[in-house]
Amino acid sequence: MEYRLLKREEIERLREIDRSEIIEKLYLENNGRLELKNEFYDVKNEWWINEEVEKILVPRLYDLFDRGGTIIGVFKGREISGMVALESEFIGKNKDQLKLDILFVSKKHRKTGIGKNLMNLAIEKAREKGASKLYISATPSQNTVDFYLSLGCKVATEIDKELFELEPEDIHLELEL
Repeated sequence: MEYRLLKREEIERLREIDRSEIIEKLYLENNGRLELKNEFYDVKNEWWINEEVEKILVPRLYDLFDRGGTIIGVFKGREISGMVALESEFIGKNKDQLKLDILFVSKKHRKTGIGKNLMNLAIEKAREKGASKLYISATPSQNTVDFYLSLGCKVATEIDKELFELEPEDIHLELEL
């Protein structure tokens, strides 16, 4: 596997990542505590590409890249297996946090360590930029939130109002660096 910074023209390769998954449980945040509830979703890759990637994520990642953000891809040969993006603009009342914008791993490469490796690279970049925390607005699926919790993330003590308004159902997490 090769991990490397992406060029601007490679951002569109996000559509090659197979985001499909079966979700059976979602987390809800209730006064700083996480609670699981049964909820079934069959996330189809076609929906993700047409609705999320094309309309929202690719334009957002171009903007992030143009503002000096970091986007790292992981490749197996010519195939892209995952991607992580880190904001360049500090947030939080102390302006000491960077947002982990995305972290996706293709279905067939999940649970192989790629996500953890991408996260470690994002942490390294955030430290280089002087951040003391990563801020993560995570999809509330059990698999996603459990992944971040396993890496030491905790429910955010300071919620970013703008991100919360954009993604109120997400689980807002932080990781001390």
